[in-house]
Amino acid sequence: MSRTAFGLAAISLGLGYSLSTTAVWADTVDGTSATYSYTCTDQDDSTLTETMDINVWVGAQPEAEVGQEVQFQVEPDNYNYYMYTSGGEVTEGTLTAEVQLGGEAAPSSTASAEIDAAGPFGENNEETFDETALTGTFTPTAPGEITVAPGNITIYVNQSMGPSTTVCVPDVTTDALATVTVTGEAAPTEAPTDSATDPGAEAPPSTGVAEEGGQTMIVIAAVVGGVILIGAIAMIGLLVYFMRRS
Repeated sequence: MSRTAFGLAAISLGLGYSLSTTAVWADTVDGTSATYSYTCTDQDDSTLTETMDINVWVGAQPEAEVGQEVQFQVEPDNYNYYMYTSGGEVTEGTLTAEVQLGGEAAPSSTASAEIDAAGPFGENNEETFDETALTGTFTPTAPGEITVAPGNITIYVNQSMGPSTTVCVPDVTTDALATVTVTGEAAPTEAPTDSATDPGAEAPPSTGVAEEGGQTMIVIAAVVGGVILIGAIAMIGLLVYFMRRS
């Protein structure tokens, strides 16, 4: 059941890579890359952990409007993950990369992009994951600026021995590598509906004084009925007595 770290050497993030990225995104994405210290840990065995430098490129649309989807791209390079040493062939894998969103217009604290394995697994095999396909979207709900910075990286692989999940977390706060300027009006927020103030709502039936009055009438009726019954019995008794006397 032992595991080992498996290294992935992705495409270099040099000048040639930047040029190809610009062509793919048709000049609609601005971004840059930076290297940060990450700690990668096996989620099933916390003793398996390793600290390494991971270079991450992050890009996003430079401008957007409120309510418009903003597309971003994140590409990690030279990260490691854990797998079973004798666990058989890897049958599937998923790479997930988060970005951290900041600024007054950020709709959430994070957003993520995910891809499945695109090729066979093997040492330094660049076809295992196609990092250039790690794209995602988020939708701003207010005007202002949104900063985009690298976040957690999660690698999931499955073998005949079972699955393995490695999470790589930055050791320090990462810098914003892309900025989105959002224009337009803030999205309206719906006020909660208060049914108590609805003039069309029916008033609940009264259960206080009316019930007490009803109960009082029942008691009085019972008492009167009892008195009448006693009087009738007494009259019958007197009638029998006089009949006997006669």
